[in-house]
Amino acid sequence: MKGLYLLGGYPDMKTFDEALEIALDAGFDFIEVGVPFSDPVADGPVIARAALGALKKGVNLKLILDYLKGKRLGERVDLYIMTYSNILWAANPGRLSGVLKECGVKGCIVADLPNEEHPFFKRAGFELPLVSFATPESREEDLLKLAEVKEAFIYFVSVRGTTGGSFCLDADTQRKLLFLKERAKVPVVLGFGIKSREDVEKALTLAHGFVIGTKAIELLSEDIKAFERWCREIAG
Repeated sequence: MKGLYLLGGYPDMKTFDEALEIALDAGFDFIEVGVPFSDPVADGPVIARAALGALKKGVNLKLILDYLKGKRLGERVDLYIMTYSNILWAANPGRLSGVLKECGVKGCIVADLPNEEHPFFKRAGFELPLVSFATPESREEDLLKLAEVKEAFIYFVSVRGTTGGSFCLDADTQRKLLFLKERAKVPVVLGFGIKSREDVEKALTLAHGFVIGTKAIELLSEDIKAFERWCREIAG
């Protein structure tokens, strides 16, 4: 599973649309569309600055969903929304899940929502899969519980901290990854710190897939052509 994170409406709606088409042509299996948020606690400085810039331009959840509904992107690729629990709750979880389905969204990645709190949103009417997280701090009993998850995929956060750091897995983290991969009922996808083809190849020896975000945002800030070349290198 080859995944790409793009921030909705960044650096502008036209370039965002071009970036999505490039990603689809390059062969990514799923796309995470991030919703800009004023307190993105899981994101490093690159994505946090991009989110602030998008917010100043008026990009919000409604604008992104209106775009996705018209784009019918979910008919062409597995589509996920990456957001934060405040946005999910403020939009009314039950009503929002219906809108997301209309937009072709397959599930949500809620960066600040612990796995144990997923039932809270389910009871509030949210009907789409919520992606579960594993981390280097997950205990063996946590991993065994995660191995029973049957929705979407499991997002293994490769590093302690926020997005955008280096991709360097210690031996214990690699052991936990392989332990979960061998037992999980859904794919285990590795994220945080992955930037290069070399990183991708290492990730695929440890997990079923990967997702990249910070490097994509960096390149979109500079040159769409460089972003296109990089996408073909990563997903090819």
